[in-house]
Amino acid sequence: MSPAVPVGRAERIVAIDVLRGFALLGILVANITLFDVDGFDAVEQSFEDLVIGSAGAPFMVLLLIFVLNKMMAVFSMLFGAGVLLVTERIEARGDSAFGVHYVRNVLLAGIGLAHSALWFGDVLLIYGLSALFLYPLRRLSARSLLVASAAVWLFAVCVGDPVAEYVVRAPAMMLVGMSLYRLGVINAGRDAAWYRMATRRSFAVGLPLCSVAWVFVEDQEDLALLVNNLGVPFMALGYVCLVMWICAEGRLPRVQARLAAAGQMALTNYLMQTVLGMLSIGALNHVRGERVTAFWMMLATFAIWTVQLAWSAPWLRAFRFGPAEWAWRSATYRKVQRFRA
Repeated sequence: MSPAVPVGRAERIVAIDVLRGFALLGILVANITLFDVDGFDAVEQSFEDLVIGSAGAPFMVLLLIFVLNKMMAVFSMLFGAGVLLVTERIEARGDSAFGVHYVRNVLLAGIGLAHSALWFGDVLLIYGLSALFLYPLRRLSARSLLVASAAVWLFAVCVGDPVAEYVVRAPAMMLVGMSLYRLGVINAGRDAAWYRMATRRSFAVGLPLCSVAWVFVEDQEDLALLVNNLGVPFMALGYVCLVMWICAEGRLPRVQARLAAAGQMALTNYLMQTVLGMLSIGALNHVRGERVTAFWMMLATFAIWTVQLAWSAPWLRAFRFGPAEWAWRSATYRKVQRFRA
């Protein structure tokens, strides 16, 4: 057999890149509140100490109801779908995907380990390690994958320990992503009418649950988290279908192009968010002489969004990959990939 070759630009599903870019921006909303926190043990206290105010209230509504755990769920779904997308394309060429899959994800775990040395909230290590267990499941039916994901998700919800739950939720949503790929949902395989109906139904369940969690039981944190996490899969599915619906109808083409470019460089942009977020929040804290409020975190988020949406498309006109993607691919295939477009 010939050596496995990487997936090229011509084989990309643009709608997946748009969805990945959308989730990437959403993840920053959650992470921006933690870039000046020392570790998981300090997260709860940091939220209690955060000054919100009337100017910062919209940002907290966005974070708690629309973002918290939802965007990571979307990103995890995309990762699971990506496992099938990459392995199937390699196998369609008559090659074995086994070596590529494991080398690729061991390297990703290594990147995550390095990233976690900079900031405790890294997800790449979790993704890389979770992927090691996904390969044997790649041939399961969509139904079997959904059943497995539901079992893992319920375990995550009931596990009790926040850190353990954070870790377990990722592979649960990866299994959902694999199922959605099998069903043609996350890979733009349905028509606009189907996505429109699925968007409405998903949000009709998820939005009330997540709203009730934070509006009506905000003084009971454990209950709030439980109810919120029950709504997370529905909100995440709603986001997937919403983006696919917009792409299927060809709406907002310029926004789609910007998001697709950011999503195609998701690894580079994710690592860049940590660096820019830590620098900006740290600088603001220093200048103010106290911790920034939710309003200033919102402004920092918008600034980083602007940078990433502005630079990704021009970069990809000159280069085939983002810097981190190029290094990751070159190491995976043990061959220096062509960098310039």
